[in-house]
Amino acid sequence: MNPPTRAQKRIKVKVVRQIALGLLVELPNGQTGIIRVREISWNDDRRQNWQDQWPVGWSGWAMPLEQHEGQPLELSLRLAESDPWNELPTKFDPQEEFDGVVTGVVAYGAFIELAPGLTGLLHQSRFPAWIKTPPLDLFWPGDRVRVCVLDVNHQERRISLTIPPVSPSPVDGINSRQPLKGLAKRQGPTSLDEFLNSDTPAKHILLVEDEPEQAMAVSNWLRRVRQRVDVVNSAESALDFLEKSQPDLALIDVGLPQMDGAKLAKIILEKWPKIAVISTTDWARADDMMEILDDLKANGAELLIKPLIPEDLIGILQKANKKNSPDLVEKNSARLPALPLTDIPNLKANRPFQDLLQQCRKQLGFEQAILFSLDPTHRTATVAERSGEAIFDKNAIPSLIFSPVRDVAEDHITLIINEIQAQDQNRFHYLLELCPSTVACIGVPVPAQLQLDYALFILDKHPRQITQEQIIYAEAMALALGASIEQQNFKEKSMLIQRTALIGHLTRAMVHEINNLVGPLSSRLDNLQLNIKLLEKNPNRPGIQESRNRLISGELDEIQNNIRKIINTTRMFGRIAAKGKNEILRVDEIVEETIHFLRDTSDRSHVTIGFEPPDQLLVIRSQAAALEQVLLNVLLNAVQQIAELRPDSGGWVQVRMEINCDGSKSGFFRVLIEDNGPGIHASLWNKIFEAGYTTRHDGSGIGLYISRNLIEEMGGKIYIQESCILGGTIFALEIPCQL
Repeated sequence: MNPPTRAQKRIKVKVVRQIALGLLVELPNGQTGIIRVREISWNDDRRQNWQDQWPVGWSGWAMPLEQHEGQPLELSLRLAESDPWNELPTKFDPQEEFDGVVTGVVAYGAFIELAPGLTGLLHQSRFPAWIKTPPLDLFWPGDRVRVCVLDVNHQERRISLTIPPVSPSPVDGINSRQPLKGLAKRQGPTSLDEFLNSDTPAKHILLVEDEPEQAMAVSNWLRRVRQRVDVVNSAESALDFLEKSQPDLALIDVGLPQMDGAKLAKIILEKWPKIAVISTTDWARADDMMEILDDLKANGAELLIKPLIPEDLIGILQKANKKNSPDLVEKNSARLPALPLTDIPNLKANRPFQDLLQQCRKQLGFEQAILFSLDPTHRTATVAERSGEAIFDKNAIPSLIFSPVRDVAEDHITLIINEIQAQDQNRFHYLLELCPSTVACIGVPVPAQLQLDYALFILDKHPRQITQEQIIYAEAMALALGASIEQQNFKEKSMLIQRTALIGHLTRAMVHEINNLVGPLSSRLDNLQLNIKLLEKNPNRPGIQESRNRLISGELDEIQNNIRKIINTTRMFGRIAAKGKNEILRVDEIVEETIHFLRDTSDRSHVTIGFEPPDQLLVIRSQAAALEQVLLNVLLNAVQQIAELRPDSGGWVQVRMEINCDGSKSGFFRVLIEDNGPGIHASLWNKIFEAGYTTRHDGSGIGLYISRNLIEEMGGKIYIQESCILGGTIFALEIPCQL
């Protein structure tokens, strides 16, 4: 039986009301239905302005969607325009793989969008045996997933999906996947992509829901998209909570026991007007309470119809962000326009103090800014960093310990001098030797929990009337400097600790490699000695001297070859253990050496590491030790992740290079490290590079953080190019082609 055509299913509808989640429409038989925003149009621009495009009174054709018992009739305008199901084949090659995006997760599986308007179900029963994680923990909204189409039911509009088998090699990598044949590829990011990649700050959400399953589903989804959620199951509990803490948003089920959600919403709107209120209920109850809900809407509340879907929640979070965006400017701030703390620059990895000092000097309008450090043990003061072009005498630095620099740094006092007078000359003598043009001065201590003390001095050659606002700004910049100093100290110590850990890990590989070479070496020496003795037992045999020389020469060649391998192994180990220094190096050799060191670890984990050398030779000037450390971090992390996911069957890691070096300063090369490991959740693509964050139970959380800092110091960057849950990850390292 052929499925009904689109023309046979179309229904004439008329818009009777615009509600938070879309359009309320009326059918010719008097029945009402809902058209959610995502079902209004395929066109993003039209969908963004749906209130103007589809006003009350508009009429047109719509397609009914699948209706569940007890749920309202839902329709689609976009399916009436064009239906992707009409282009969808009935049968698929079971070996063909597709990339999809997780739009929803339930206890029994995940819903994967393959293309606009086409979403399939990946049921838990289709998971491979080696997957032990339940769906709610395995998949997060927004994740990429690689799937195969198992079955298509046009009549029920259902697509069954399965996880493809583990790929035996990286030949068919992520970039070779194609969208479904005959269908338009997903154009641009989805609303979920845009939300996850936006700088929208996390919201504190109070979820008031008495149905445990619904509460768990909604709260889990919200937490997966980085929101802070508290859950209560009654209006009374919600009021108790609100007396202690006020969230940004209250998501309230109307059908609560005892006090209903509508009354709770009204109380919140009156008592805590800054809290965004969203009421949720099924359509039947909403229809009965429409007058009450309309009154709430008039006072600022929104209404969502169950079941809640991700697009609804994303829209609510975006609206709440607009409503609750903090007003950072006080009413009297107009008279202080020159001191915007929000203008603190993005700090470069290799010059964070210089950036802050330059910003401070410019905003205050002073001639120069200097960061001093003081060693309380050796009683010495030095200039850690400075910004400005004023006269500066380095020869005066040793005498700074006798200047006000010590008072500010050691005694933590704040020094404010509008104009240095004659009576102040003795006190400022050594500071004036350092900066002879100084007339006005602000000196503030820099808080940092380190062995050294620090002070920030902002100097000018003209008398100044220093205001309280300028002092507060200087103190704020001192706080920023202190945080930057501590971060720099933490980074340096972390690098040392992590390098020590890597060296400890590689020591085993080096010992294993040397043992493999020394063992045969000892055996060859024994065999050589034995064979010489056998030859000497018959000293009169013709040609014995020639045989003896040939035997010794052959064995010595092999022994020399093994010794050369031992020397090369120790030399490679010495390079990774050495301190970083710029040198001329071949990138392909660095990659091969790094893989060589990991061979023992990867073999034990049943992981194959491959490398595709580039067609052209790439020589750069950089830190070999730093580059090897980054490669070791990423490769070792991939091997360990695969070993944890599939301890018995293992997997593969493939390294390849892309070169875009044309001799210009802007040229770069890219090292791509692809694996078939567990993948990384889309919302964590940036977070995994933060200090202390790890996805492994035994991870330290500093490997990728250090890798990012090392790459940035080389002038490059490291990022995740692609990642699919259960389908692997591609890390990209971009580094300038510098000589």
